[in-house]
Amino acid sequence: MPLVKVTRKEILTRLGPFLDERDIIVAALAGTTNECFHTLNRPGNLYLVGMGMVTPVAFGLARALPARRIIALDTDGSQLLSPSILPVVGMYESKNLCVVVFDNEQLFGSRGGPQSQTAHGTNLAAIATGAGIGHTATIDSVEAFAAGFARFESTGGPAVIVCKVEPAYVRGEGPNFNGQENKFRLVRLIEQTEGIKILEGSK
Repeated sequence: MPLVKVTRKEILTRLGPFLDERDIIVAALAGTTNECFHTLNRPGNLYLVGMGMVTPVAFGLARALPARRIIALDTDGSQLLSPSILPVVGMYESKNLCVVVFDNEQLFGSRGGPQSQTAHGTNLAAIATGAGIGHTATIDSVEAFAAGFARFESTGGPAVIVCKVEPAYVRGEGPNFNGQENKFRLVRLIEQTEGIKILEGSK
């Protein structure tokens, strides 16, 4: 590993050119949401998804919307809290799902705290491989991330790309709308672009 790790913002900035307007991003809480909002804000983003729920929500969207790519922006803490989703992802083999895991090797997100298990030998990519996910990688540079995501583009998923990142992040205000508004915005976007009805009005 390099002495200075890549930052989450650098990974998000590099992810941007890979995306098209139909891709959906599911972002974890706190620093992941804040930096995604300031670096990569777009209509197809779902922010502030709770611990342990990022990959499950992304997997559900991938199953429901097979013609769209779904990118989960997950964290080491969230993956450690809910690793049971990985065998499900591996079994269903959703070609349109890529899970990007920001591993800062710390508990309590990017705000400090004790080291997480990933700082003491736990290998999230190996866990994903053992769960039956064929495309896994642990990266420590922007170039390696680009190569991993390009492989997902060319061969399909499911893919798990674990990014070893600095624990700090650029602080700032998060989304200027709450989670409920965000959810309904995304639902309306999907309804409009897919030509389907998800939410029915009262009768």
